[in-house]
Amino acid sequence: MVGFEASKERTLSKMDFLAAGCVSGFFSRACVQPLDVVKVRFQLQVEPISGLESSSKYRSCLQAIRCITAEEGFSAFWKGHLSSQLLAVSFSGTQFAAFEIYTYWWSTLLLHNTNNQQPYPLSPLPNFLCGSLAGITGGTITQPLDVLKTRFIAQGEPRTYKNLNDAVVSIMRKDGITGFFRGLSPSLLLIAPQTGLQFSIYKLVNRLVDIFTNDAKESLDRSTPLRVKSIGALQNISAGAIAGMVSKCAVYPMDVAKKRLQVQGFEEARCRFGRLHSSSSLRDCIITMCREEGPSSLFKGLSPSLLKACVSIGVRFGVYEEVCSLLSSHHKGRLLKP
Repeated sequence: MVGFEASKERTLSKMDFLAAGCVSGFFSRACVQPLDVVKVRFQLQVEPISGLESSSKYRSCLQAIRCITAEEGFSAFWKGHLSSQLLAVSFSGTQFAAFEIYTYWWSTLLLHNTNNQQPYPLSPLPNFLCGSLAGITGGTITQPLDVLKTRFIAQGEPRTYKNLNDAVVSIMRKDGITGFFRGLSPSLLLIAPQTGLQFSIYKLVNRLVDIFTNDAKESLDRSTPLRVKSIGALQNISAGAIAGMVSKCAVYPMDVAKKRLQVQGFEEARCRFGRLHSSSSLRDCIITMCREEGPSSLFKGLSPSLLKACVSIGVRFGVYEEVCSLLSSHHKGRLLKP
């Protein structure tokens, strides 16, 4: 189970959690890369996303897929995949490792419980707070990769950046080191509640499923610490998908604003995609979008984003649990060897 619980036998190290998170990030990213391209294109488009709007470049998911394929080829759906994978692997690894550490600190330092003294798992609120801190940790460390990913996806043909090295050099030359941290404020305002909700909802859903399916029936004996049984991969993926969908809906406007800010100073690569958006701050970005495009602009690209969130977060949690289980079995096997 994700997160520290004093009632669980601990055989994994911080490096094990980091490795499991990195592996889960790799697989989840590979599953949703094409959806992310469509989502980002929708988020960056100033014109309405509607089949009735002839001036809009992208008017629906299917039309956008056909348009991107016709103009840029199928490979366009894998634009920025290298930077996206670097982002997903590093963020997922950092996030999961940080969550394990923060829940351990909460259990041992704040609740003064150590060595199997805690009979019950953490409630949703501590999981939300620890998840938020884990998101802030991972988001700050990986923000430069998020900027690179967004710019690779945003550019059309001919490409402004030929490769990852060219993008890094170009951004450094034009904007300096601060160019890699464009949109950091909305990123953290987005990531903190989103990851907090993901972890708290994921653990809550799994706990409720355990109770309703009687998987935790014997564990409810008050005379013994709660021992949570292992749960299936399908349940983990489903719980992760629910957590991903709910958390994405809660913070989606911040995601759109973040993407708009990350492509500031990148106008030359966006000239073929319609009107350009310019903002000086997060507040200005949101006000300008609502004034010029209407409040619904804060939810552009929501459909592909929700699908992406369900698949991505579901796979991320499912793979993380499986890798942790495999690593735990491996360590136990080594200890049992004569």
